[in-house]
Amino acid sequence: MAKMFSRFLISLVLLAPAVLAYFEGCDNTYNLSPGTIYVESPYYPNNYPGGTSCRYKFNAPVDYYIQVQCTVGLPSSGGSCTTDNFWMDTEGDLLMRGAENFCGSGSFSRESLFTELVFAYISKGTSGGNFKCTLTTTKQNCNCGWSASSRIANGQQASANEFPSMVALKDVTMPQASFCGGTIVAHRYILTAAHCVYLVSQATNIVAIVGTNDLQNPANSRYYRQYNIQQMILHERYVYEPNINNDIAVLITATNILWSRGVGPICLPPVGTSSLFTYETVDVIGFGTLFFAGPTSSSLQKINLNVVTNQDCQTEYNQATIYTGQMCTYDYSGTGRDSCQFDSGGPVILRKSKQFLVGVISFGKSCAETQYPMGVNTRITSYISWIRQKIGNSNCVVSF
Repeated sequence: MAKMFSRFLISLVLLAPAVLAYFEGCDNTYNLSPGTIYVESPYYPNNYPGGTSCRYKFNAPVDYYIQVQCTVGLPSSGGSCTTDNFWMDTEGDLLMRGAENFCGSGSFSRESLFTELVFAYISKGTSGGNFKCTLTTTKQNCNCGWSASSRIANGQQASANEFPSMVALKDVTMPQASFCGGTIVAHRYILTAAHCVYLVSQATNIVAIVGTNDLQNPANSRYYRQYNIQQMILHERYVYEPNINNDIAVLITATNILWSRGVGPICLPPVGTSSLFTYETVDVIGFGTLFFAGPTSSSLQKINLNVVTNQDCQTEYNQATIYTGQMCTYDYSGTGRDSCQFDSGGPVILRKSKQFLVGVISFGKSCAETQYPMGVNTRITSYISWIRQKIGNSNCVVSF
């Protein structure tokens, strides 16, 4: 067995400002097909020239990942890297901000988190080193509902990447940073409320903002992306007056939404789920106003609410009809927590081993006008067959 090498988990933040300069003239990108390839350092098995640097970026097809096994021989001294470093970032970040640093002699194996992987060597010495890597591109098991951690009215800021499925919808013809929320359910599909897009004149006016908790400075997140919408599918029996019903819509993006630690699909309840989730605690999130007619939040807000019976909800909304396809949430704490304006279309999330979408925010009463407000949401289990038919059954099917 090869001698174990020195290895340190080191952030490359200090390297990032100069990283591009290191790889001028030796910056490689490979679009992989399923199967295996081999990548060797220059002049392998001889050493690469001292004082050189090269970077290698690999892209697998959608829903594939990259298994990599490398053997390295780089100078080291006393268990520390000296003049040469081999870096690997399993998220495919070109700045390698979360990369591992290897030196010495030995072998190791890693897997990309999603479709991208980057590695590089940087030599500041005179003798150089060498490496050889085997990369195998493999189909990834279907996955959904992940989170980096296990303001809506009276809410709190969500943690970074806590809700990778969250979407802020922006109308490019309007000044608001976001007019509604949405939830990623598959590579090309976002769920939202029908009333959010009912009056939008054309789908191409909408942009889906993903991978950020901060709409004021979205690019501060390495996962931030924008995707154009090419089609809106409203429920065929959506009605707004006299009572809102069937308030659900599917948005289709022009290109695939790519998965990362900060962007990914939520899980949908299995077809045939009979649970009403009564008295379950759920997360409600959004970029909407902090109070009725107040300013919107530039940071993603979250609150924990309880699901209540439709009978109790009907008592609260005595002038409206609460349908079986609706689900009501309630602030059990008595602190006036509620969804608010521009939160519509956003998710109601049940946390199990994964995050499941159980509701879409529909309407309420003036954003927490009482200490114990109750909001009305579209019940996902009532529309799961409709959703799956509209998205071509392209979501992951998992159990609670």
